[in-house]
Amino acid sequence: MVAEVPPDPILLQFRYRVHNIPMEIGPLVTQRLLSVQPEHNLLDTARKMYERNVGAAIIQTDEGHPGIITERDVLRAVSEGADLAHTTVGVYMTTTPVCATTSWDVVEAAKTMRRGGFRHLIVLDDGMPIGMLSIRDLVDALLEDYERSLLP
Repeated sequence: MVAEVPPDPILLQFRYRVHNIPMEIGPLVTQRLLSVQPEHNLLDTARKMYERNVGAAIIQTDEGHPGIITERDVLRAVSEGADLAHTTVGVYMTTTPVCATTSWDVVEAAKTMRRGGFRHLIVLDDGMPIGMLSIRDLVDALLEDYERSLLP
């Protein structure tokens, strides 16, 4: 079971409101999770990410908390000259990623990503990964809501 990261109290005062209603990230969460093991190699993992059109994969660890491998991690491995076919995901993964819950506010999630310098949040329910939220998911939702707000 993973300890869920509590919302930042400072961010709570800047909640995004849609017609005066807070917008939670739950409906935006991508359910098509890609899950790999730490001992999988980077080449196969990158291929799976490409085939599934996702920018990150959840790593199931023996410790019970999820890890994450992202397209940036694969790029770092390439830039360092790693042999992707023989280098495991465990070498480049983030072992303690920031995780959210479905009740997080969209602006809270966006600010957390920006502050942390990452583009993906693992979303948990009862400590278990149920989805992934990307910065693209947030931008799409905010733009859609903004366009809706312009309608008469």
